[in-house]
Amino acid sequence: MYVSYIFKEVFRRKSRTLTNVLTIAVIIAMLISVTAIMSTYTSAIYLPFKDVDSDIILQKSYNATNLTSEIRLPFGRGTFEDGEVMKISSLNHIGDVSGSLILWDFNKTGFTSIEGIDVNSAVGKKLGSWVTKGKFITDHDDKRAVLESHFAKFNRLEVGDSISLAGETFKVAGILKIGEGSPIFSSNVYIKSSDAQNISDIKGYDQLYLKIDELSNEEAVKEEISQIDPMITAVSGNYISASLKNVVNIYGTFYWAGVGIVALVAILVLFKVNAMALLERRRDIAILQSVGWTKSDITKQILFETFLQTMLGFVLGAIASLAVIAFLGSITIQVTPAGLESTPTIITMPLVLSPGDVAEYFGLSVVISLLVSYLLTKKIATIKPSENLRSL
Repeated sequence: MYVSYIFKEVFRRKSRTLTNVLTIAVIIAMLISVTAIMSTYTSAIYLPFKDVDSDIILQKSYNATNLTSEIRLPFGRGTFEDGEVMKISSLNHIGDVSGSLILWDFNKTGFTSIEGIDVNSAVGKKLGSWVTKGKFITDHDDKRAVLESHFAKFNRLEVGDSISLAGETFKVAGILKIGEGSPIFSSNVYIKSSDAQNISDIKGYDQLYLKIDELSNEEAVKEEISQIDPMITAVSGNYISASLKNVVNIYGTFYWAGVGIVALVAILVLFKVNAMALLERRRDIAILQSVGWTKSDITKQILFETFLQTMLGFVLGAIASLAVIAFLGSITIQVTPAGLESTPTIITMPLVLSPGDVAEYFGLSVVISLLVSYLLTKKIATIKPSENLRSL
């Protein structure tokens, strides 16, 4: 076995080497990219619910009658009476109750979702911490609005501009960025709850955010709330996780099936490429046999060539997969939670390159390539040189 001969052989036959290297690169890029995309799906499911700043969120079902007005409650949404809010606040294990009035404004310029909030509530303070331009509204501000950043950008609105809500003019006091890992219950425009009630002639709240003392008391709280009014819907992180559990389980089954299919295709392709390359080299092997190379020498030489080509292909494939992951990870998508009348949350797929997956596929590609090369080389090297030459 001669190291110099190995490198000369690899780089002398550029066409064959390039074909093998690019084939391995494509397979590796496909394996890593597909695995990254499939692995991301599970975390992407939960991403919109990541930082909901409440333990339980309450909504009330109601057959609305104000469907012809310009500004209205979301379809099927009812309001909580003051007495109901007081009863809920007085329940055991309830630490804090924050109310908001969510409205839909259908005007000549399009649709706008509005949320009237208590600026001093826990939710109001959380929203205030996300302001990136200007300032958040205060109790002393009248007809002031804070805009969600994507909505502001789409409508080309900045701090100091004016926006019309239900025919009333509001001045933009600030812009906040909801972004990833934020509440899924986001709106386009945030104003004081009193302003929201004035422009809609709707009193009270249609959404309540609850904080409880211990998450273990969640079911007990929900049971007590259902006794107050069975039309109240309670949504929580545990409820969302439970409803997604079956989806995740189904996905897990298809995940391994998908990875298995991709791996099988990779094995077959690598086998075919290495087999064809070795069969084309029977003449070279016959010549090496004629000049005194032993079966062991030939096998080692071929294995080193195969390993070198696999290394080059793997590096190119890993670089290509990084480019694919970076591109897909920059794409933003809208996610709307099922069963909730809220504005879609803008997220990006949290695609990452897993070192564990990279190591696994490196080992897989090397083992397959070397195994195929070893078995075929061993078989070819045992054939007499004259028979190898006659087979061409």
